[in-house]
Amino acid sequence: MVRIFRGGVLDERFEGSVVVIGPRSTQMTGLVRGDLFVRDSSACEVVGMVSGNVLAERTGRAVLKGLVTKSAKATGGDLEVYGMVLGDVVNEGGRVYVDKGALVRGRVVGEVSPAPLPPPTAAPSA
Repeated sequence: MVRIFRGGVLDERFEGSVVVIGPRSTQMTGLVRGDLFVRDSSACEVVGMVSGNVLAERTGRAVLKGLVTKSAKATGGDLEVYGMVLGDVVNEGGRVYVDKGALVRGRVVGEVSPAPLPPPTAAPSA
């Protein structure tokens, strides 16, 4: 099962994958027993646990302060790692920052920023 979340606080246990979309930021403090996808123009701070992969797509932004049991990947989006990733951290065309206090049990693949990423710029008003 896939759940779509449009912002706010996820403080529950979810079976299956979760897709974060929408203009409001999301703080994930619960457990996702599946993958977490952060889609376009979305921001998600993971303080809880994801028992699958985390994927920051295009203009999505994932900030990992909790635990990811598989891999974390940026495919055009922003990925910041402050917590623990048991798999690989992969940059496929996005921006990645791994804090010196973070723990990555796998490999870090691709270009990594030496400093924390700046917040996304606001879209210009029409």
